[in-house]
Amino acid sequence: MTAYTIATHPVKDFDSWKAAFDSGLEMRQAAGELSATVIRGGDDGNQVSVINTWTSLDEANAMLNNPEMKPMMEAAGVLEFPTIIMGNSV
Repeated sequence: MTAYTIATHPVKDFDSWKAAFDSGLEMRQAAGELSATVIRGGDDGNQVSVINTWTSLDEANAMLNNPEMKPMMEAAGVLEFPTIIMGNSV
């Protein structure tokens, strides 16, 4: 069974956000991320959705609740805390 998260949020500048997101790959993988797909809004290029696969929902939750995440997101230009959907494949 694979765990999934889908996070959607606006960012100040997509290119800056994407560079910051890419620089966090090692940290996310160490936390149990298996893959990440970035989707950029068609009507609003600064609206971002990220679909992640994880080894478990517990590990995804731990990553999302990591106290380091909030300042990292702010530095990356995230304007609002993401709307997050979490679930397992069936």
